[in-house]
Amino acid sequence: MAHTTSPLLALPTDILVLLPHHLANLEDFKELSSTCRVFREICRSVSPNSILRLAAASSRVFFRPDPYFLVAATAKQIGYWALQNENNEVRLRQALKHGIEGLFDLLHQSRFTIINPVTDLIDRCAGQQWYNVENFWGGGRSDAETIDCEPERALFEMAIYGSLFHATLESNLEGRKGLDLATRLDFIKYSIPDWYCHDYKGFHVEATGPYSNGRDNITPRMDQYSIRHILKSRTWRTPWEQARKQSGPDFEDDRRQKIWVSAVQMQGLEGFEMLRPDGAERWRGHLHKLREKIERIDSNKMRSAEKDEFGEINWLEFPILEDEIYCCVRGMWGYH
Repeated sequence: MAHTTSPLLALPTDILVLLPHHLANLEDFKELSSTCRVFREICRSVSPNSILRLAAASSRVFFRPDPYFLVAATAKQIGYWALQNENNEVRLRQALKHGIEGLFDLLHQSRFTIINPVTDLIDRCAGQQWYNVENFWGGGRSDAETIDCEPERALFEMAIYGSLFHATLESNLEGRKGLDLATRLDFIKYSIPDWYCHDYKGFHVEATGPYSNGRDNITPRMDQYSIRHILKSRTWRTPWEQARKQSGPDFEDDRRQKIWVSAVQMQGLEGFEMLRPDGAERWRGHLHKLREKIERIDSNKMRSAEKDEFGEINWLEFPILEDEIYCCVRGMWGYH
């Protein structure tokens, strides 16, 4: 019997990429992605926002008991969110009157008030809005370069790094050891995959996870390089500088300042609220305490915990995403 191609695959690509947005839940998404190579590639590019929507719709299947599992996993963050201002507390009380389902709905509403505006900011740093400026290569952008950035994915990758290593930051600030540099680099290597992330002297990337079929298998993923560009972008740095100033001046000591800049951005997904209008005001008290901790750090604790093979980076014990990403993509500049 002759093999026949599904008529669905004859549709234009710009129509096929819309299919995942019309699925009912994660089970449908899984089935679609396993249908053929074309749909597998399409599903790999689906935004985190869409995945979150499908996860919510799938809660009765995958996250039992529903919706208690997802609410329990995020209730602590909702509590902190409600304490930030009176309006948030009123919204929480209104949601509670609708039972556990009302709390579940509030969870998603509060998330998207952060996700959408921050995704837009990232898009202006390294996404399509950044590219669309007039005369891009001829002076329209002072930081013009070739970047393949998916803004929503970059947002979640930075948020996960901040949440995963927040306990390490707190431990370091209190003079205790946290997860070491090798662990943090492993997260960046394999959970933020990048075509530029490859072996060079003193740095090794195993052929596993996203690299199991070779680096070409993840092309054109430039997730690490994109985040590095975002972190260095003036568009990104300016609102963070404004948030820090509400809690005190920057440090003259370069090492303390590097920790301060990184620590403010390591507050997880909820911390990105500081990038919204008036959002930093709600975090002023928290940042003031954070700055005091950094000010009290023993200078001996800020000595280099480790140096790289080329003598270029003197690693502190504290998690610094920009430095760690630079280590992972440095092979693109000819390091061997």
